[in-house]
Amino acid sequence: MGEKHQWSNEEIKCLLETCIEEINSVGKRGLSLHKDSWNKLGRVLKEKFGMDFSQKQLKNAFDNLKAKYIGWMYLKNKTGNIYDSQTKTFSLTNEEWEQFKKGHPKAASLRTSTLPFPDLCSALFDGNAATGNRKWSSTQTTSIVGSSSIHRVQQLLLMDTEDDAGTS
Repeated sequence: MGEKHQWSNEEIKCLLETCIEEINSVGKRGLSLHKDSWNKLGRVLKEKFGMDFSQKQLKNAFDNLKAKYIGWMYLKNKTGNIYDSQTKTFSLTNEEWEQFKKGHPKAASLRTSTLPFPDLCSALFDGNAATGNRKWSSTQTTSIVGSSSIHRVQQLLLMDTEDDAGTS
């Protein structure tokens, strides 16, 4: 079996942005991307970083980021003011971390590292990206902090223009 790839922040950002673009343009297949979208993601990463990923490797990265994001949201929404927005870390006791790991094993790394690009993760995994006649364009703003970009995507609520019967 091959060696596990250690994803850089630039690669993660590219993965998230490309997935969001693909969902906005062609939609999803269930909770994941269409096969052609995985192929495009692989081409984009190869062009930008010279890395050749299989669809399975890309899907694993996608699924692992999603699991980490779900754990992050669970902790962030937990009462008790355990999130430190300055350090982007959580204050839990050892027992609380052990309990958290049982329910969110793929998010256990949140104990020692932050979630990369939480705003992009939110745009991708919270279902803010819509497809078909529910597509939307974000009013996205970008601000530069150091060498990384922070994206703020405003969530929009849209209604269908037609109901299921095809009438307005």
